[in-house]
Amino acid sequence: MKQFHRPFFVALLAFALSLAACSKDKDEVANEEELITTAVLEFRDNGSSDRFSVIFSDPDGEGGEEPVYFDEIRLRPNTTYSVTATLLNESTDPDTDITAEVAEEADDHQFFYLPAGVNINVAVTDQDNAGLPLGILSQWTTGEVSTGTVRFVLKHKPGNKASNDDVSKGETDIDLNFVARVQE
Repeated sequence: MKQFHRPFFVALLAFALSLAACSKDKDEVANEEELITTAVLEFRDNGSSDRFSVIFSDPDGEGGEEPVYFDEIRLRPNTTYSVTATLLNESTDPDTDITAEVAEEADDHQFFYLPAGVNINVAVTDQDNAGLPLGILSQWTTGEVSTGTVRFVLKHKPGNKASNDDVSKGETDIDLNFVARVQE
């Protein structure tokens, strides 16, 4: 009697595993990440007409060759900047503006700006349709001279974005750690 049930159990287990594998394949296709080769932070000094950009560019994507650009963020002390983040996939022709896709799916995305050891305060100034922070637009206010880093992260949070989320929630689309200096 044991042998009769054992083949049935093995067949049932194989069927269940195949269903789980199919389900996983569908999820992976639905949540396929975009290739992000370039991140640009465009700074505008709110007290003047000064503008400049900080660029990260890794044409072959994560892994492989080293990035061709990984600029430092250099800001003046006691100054406020309006900042716009732009993400691109420059491996396509024409380039793909990933920022536009993030804006279209704003309810499922959030940028984080995490200064460490540097006198910079960052406030996200744009929101998604539910009034939750998005982060394509932000305001950066500097303090005294200092050096540290600013971690720049985009999280994909389909269906589970909430107020006061931290950077650990969701799938990471990009995670960069810029050297940042507040200097004269």
